[in-house]
Amino acid sequence: MRLGLKAGQWGWSLDELEAAWRVAEEAGLDLISCFDHVSGEPGNSTAWDAPTLLALMAARTERVRLAVQVLNASLRPPLLLAGQLAVVQEASRGRLEVGLGAGSFHLARFDHRVAGIPFPAHAERIRRLEACCGAFPALWRGERVTDGTLGLRDATLGPRATAPPPIVVGGTSDAVLEIAARWAEGWNASSVDPARFERLVERLVSAAERVGRTRPIDRQVQIWAREAPLERLGDLMRSFADAGADTFILVLDEERDPRRVPRIVDALVRGST
Repeated sequence: MRLGLKAGQWGWSLDELEAAWRVAEEAGLDLISCFDHVSGEPGNSTAWDAPTLLALMAARTERVRLAVQVLNASLRPPLLLAGQLAVVQEASRGRLEVGLGAGSFHLARFDHRVAGIPFPAHAERIRRLEACCGAFPALWRGERVTDGTLGLRDATLGPRATAPPPIVVGGTSDAVLEIAARWAEGWNASSVDPARFERLVERLVSAAERVGRTRPIDRQVQIWAREAPLERLGDLMRSFADAGADTFILVLDEERDPRRVPRIVDALVRGST
């Protein structure tokens, strides 16, 4: 099972984030990740911007893979976002994994409001997610793309990616699972217990059968550190592996002391053995 660390972007300095990334890379973790929010809950600190932070990850690390769980497919102009991600893919020499979601997390509506961007209805966000999953790889391959859902007409990228990064779709609804099965190299679920994760995997397998998918899909779970005491981390990871997880990502909460990162990463590595 691959191991990942998602460091907190609320209340952490860039120096603290970089230190966490270095600890993760030196410990041999497979990936480091960030989230995509413009701000925290009303009144909380703002969050570091995800595409820009991915570029910093690429500059400050050498081997570990870079991920984001997940970019809100409705929050940014799609051509702009695809271009930013192409730059990160090139700067990291092919280490990027692009997480995309429909903006279903409870902060998404607030993100749109503070950014001055209309928050689409759920059905429209689902359509935009699927459209991005189809358009982004084509843009990264240097193709011209026309897509009415995304407002693209004969669009093309200047900085095309030498090798398009894999897309990981995040979410648990039937519509999202089918999008993941149809388009993505990976699927990500958040804050679920092993029993629910196993049921979601069964639904994902059914979705793959419906769309005729035969290639494997990386099944990812991300769990908040507050939900996983370090002394039980190994047992929890084994339970998720038994439930079908291929990748386990531990999310450091914003209130976590960055100085505890080495201990947390050590527990994550030991728990995998």
